[in-house]
Amino acid sequence: MAGGEGSRLRPLTSRRPKPLVPVVGLPVMEHILDLLRAHGITEVVVTLAYLGAEIRNHFGDGGDFGMSIEYVVEDSPLGTAGSVKNAAHLLDDTFLVISGDALTDFDLTWAVEEHRRRGSHATLVLYSVPNPLEYGVVVTDQDGAVRRFLEKPSWGEVFSDQANTGIYVIEPQVLDYVKTGMAYDWSQDVFPQMLRRREPLYGIVAGGYWCDIGNIQSYMQANWDALEGRVRCRIPGTRREGGVWVGHGVEFGLHVRVDGPAFIGDEAKIKAGAHLNGPVVIDKYTVVDDNAKVSNSVIWPHSYVGENSRLRQSLLCRSVTVKNNVLLEENTVVGDECVIGAGSRVAADVKIWPHKEVQAGSTVHESIIWAGEWKRGLFASYGLSGLINVELTPEFCSRLGAAFAATMPKGASIAVTRDRSRSSRMIKRALIAGIVSAGGNVRDLSELPVPVTQFAVAAQGCSAGIHVLSSPLDQRSADIRFYDSGGVQIDKRAERKLENLFFREDIRRAAFYEMGEIDYADPMADYRARLLSSVDVDAVRRAQLHLLLEYDYSAASMALPEVLNALDVTGVPLHSGFGEQYRPKPPDQFRAALEEAALIGRTIKAHVGMHLNPSGERVRIIDDVGVILDVHQILAVLAVLTLQQRGSGTVVTTATAPHWITGLVESLGGTHVSAKGDPAALIRSALQVDAMLAADDDGGICWPEHLGAFDGIFTLVKLLELLAVSGRRLSEVRESLPQGVYLTRSEFCPWEAKGRVMRVLLEQHDDALLDLADGIKVFVDGGWVLVQPDPDTPYYHVVVSVEDAERGRELLAQYAERVRAAQEVGGVRAARSSVVDLP
Repeated sequence: MAGGEGSRLRPLTSRRPKPLVPVVGLPVMEHILDLLRAHGITEVVVTLAYLGAEIRNHFGDGGDFGMSIEYVVEDSPLGTAGSVKNAAHLLDDTFLVISGDALTDFDLTWAVEEHRRRGSHATLVLYSVPNPLEYGVVVTDQDGAVRRFLEKPSWGEVFSDQANTGIYVIEPQVLDYVKTGMAYDWSQDVFPQMLRRREPLYGIVAGGYWCDIGNIQSYMQANWDALEGRVRCRIPGTRREGGVWVGHGVEFGLHVRVDGPAFIGDEAKIKAGAHLNGPVVIDKYTVVDDNAKVSNSVIWPHSYVGENSRLRQSLLCRSVTVKNNVLLEENTVVGDECVIGAGSRVAADVKIWPHKEVQAGSTVHESIIWAGEWKRGLFASYGLSGLINVELTPEFCSRLGAAFAATMPKGASIAVTRDRSRSSRMIKRALIAGIVSAGGNVRDLSELPVPVTQFAVAAQGCSAGIHVLSSPLDQRSADIRFYDSGGVQIDKRAERKLENLFFREDIRRAAFYEMGEIDYADPMADYRARLLSSVDVDAVRRAQLHLLLEYDYSAASMALPEVLNALDVTGVPLHSGFGEQYRPKPPDQFRAALEEAALIGRTIKAHVGMHLNPSGERVRIIDDVGVILDVHQILAVLAVLTLQQRGSGTVVTTATAPHWITGLVESLGGTHVSAKGDPAALIRSALQVDAMLAADDDGGICWPEHLGAFDGIFTLVKLLELLAVSGRRLSEVRESLPQGVYLTRSEFCPWEAKGRVMRVLLEQHDDALLDLADGIKVFVDGGWVLVQPDPDTPYYHVVVSVEDAERGRELLAQYAERVRAAQEVGGVRAARSSVVDLP
């Protein structure tokens, strides 16, 4: 019997039939088939209704299970007996009726023998239960003859603790009581008729285990009972000490703790410091990341639990992604393919239906059933990012490539490149498959630094470009960048167009004769030529500069050595082996690496030291006396040298650039423009105002006359030229820069309160001098205060740039409090509040 909807089990059964719900790694119906086979029953008829094709596809003809399986389908609900009548043409002998969605280890051989010994026409297998209110109760006499049926009785009607398990042994003639095509129930229709006609009808009380998986609690209990040996069933793994079953290919990190009982399925990965506090089920291909703790929980296949997350008596369905630092409290149920954002908390007893996304930092108090996607879109500020093979799967990326190609005419040429990592190769090839399927042509440029990719898109006349790279922040993640025909990161309108096509699945499918083509090219020589033609090569050669270059395994090592040779620059490279050796560094390790490079630079008397990030886009600079410049000093030094050489020009920065930058630029005859902080918007602003220089807050430098992109490779070459032409030492320029106080703080703010905070703060500063380029910048004596909502996380950033330190601390505390207070306007308090001091 496999036709029920399992409505009380939702969201587990929202996308699958109840018999396919897994118990310790196997669908519950497979446990039933194992039991039947163990008792010599190998000919099976399965009655189907709700999502019946899923069951048929999983079990097929039964050959893989050592059985012969046939299927009958109800076009309309026929009840427990009517569905069996639907299979009457296959039932010509004594047959057993058993549910495909209950877990049991009853002795079926004994049940058939008792049926035959008593000469019964129908025998009901009963089970003693402590609370019979949820079951059909059967009253029998001393020899087992059935006397009465009670369906879902009240306590006043409970005359027996013998529950009807829905397991029956029946003779074919009993089906004569059921009219073909009509709804009939065994307990309410057929068996009462047999009683009235005094036909042999018996109940036998079975020993062993039986659990009707009717709700979430009984489902969880079935898993615990299987792990603890209360039911005899197959667990697909090898039993180890402490009641732990482990499948094939399971990976354990260092210092993992597993307190049984537990089941860990095939190819699961339990990372360093993780703690599984049993009873726990971790199904196949699931990843439990560093220092996560999973207690009394069931996790289905292909799911991911992020670093430092906590799961307490929770249930995750298939392909659920739980990001870092998440707390799931007791009795939480998360449906298929949901994403729980980093730092979120899901309260006890909350159920989340499939395909929902909870924003980072959210607190979920109520079940999410009918709400649509909680996802704002595919893109964050720095492009599209996701966990490799968790979010960025081959299927996802192929569909993404097809959607991107569908934003352009058939035959459009799209350049596709990557870094050297294996995961980027996988993602790139999936993207290419999608592009070709939508009729787009692919120019495969293999592996390149990001700035070279952007150069090649424009120089080779492509309609668009894509670059895939390992995330510089997390080696488990990857970034996908999309570029327009000019090699500039696509704007918000293009992002929305791509998102709409992707989510609607309104994707063009080319006919076999319209499939796109793939060709190959190498733009590196052209890029080097462009680089050298953009600077005064002779001046750099005459200066005989010495350089300390920390590649940090950057892709820039593919381009720079030949350029530096052409410039006669003596360079000492560090960590130049571009490849998968790169690992993201936490801030303290990154700083230590810079300090080590600075020491080496002083030792070799380098005129300049530079650190390039893995993609070749961003830089850190060390001067000739070994001082590491901060990102604002880098911008200022480049602006000073460029303006002194040119006499005028426009400098574009983010709104967070210190107030003294404006005065410095204007004092040298330049113009300062503030722009939005995300890279695409910043660079587009620089191109619109024909800027000479643009910079963000993370070492990204754009030279619009060269390329509409952050290009660390060109920044290095341009800095060498500026030093050579000016004849100045880098430390001299740094020491001439103005000083100021620059303080930042991040204040938690729930997503739903962000708009209210902006409104309240604007009302409070109705008469003040403001800059609204990116957030609310309030000008004060000697500087400004900026209150800026983070586009990707539930935080506000408060930035203070003034001349006096004490005044700066006062303003920082004052505006952080204003952000907190604004969240409570209208009687709505924030879910929680926290303060994070940033360097």
